[in-house]
Amino acid sequence: MSLGVLDAHETADGLAVTFITDYGLEPLEGSRDEVARLAQAMQQVSVLASLNDHNERVWVQDVTVGDAIVKLGLSPGGQARVRILRH
Repeated sequence: MSLGVLDAHETADGLAVTFITDYGLEPLEGSRDEVARLAQAMQQVSVLASLNDHNERVWVQDVTVGDAIVKLGLSPGGQARVRILRH
């Protein structure tokens, strides 16, 4: 799934970010620390994806943001993958 940022703004409890994905809009709301951890993890996975020479799909990191778990991983062809799960 591709992922892009459509909107981000401050809330009383932290930050709200709306991502646009292959499946539509995905709003996330969490603390500043949670969103910062997600941004850092996304950057790391992006770098790993560019170095991925294997034809495997693998999840490499889960980041909790508010009521969601954002799974980040690698796909064949140097692509990153993402799945947003609600709990």
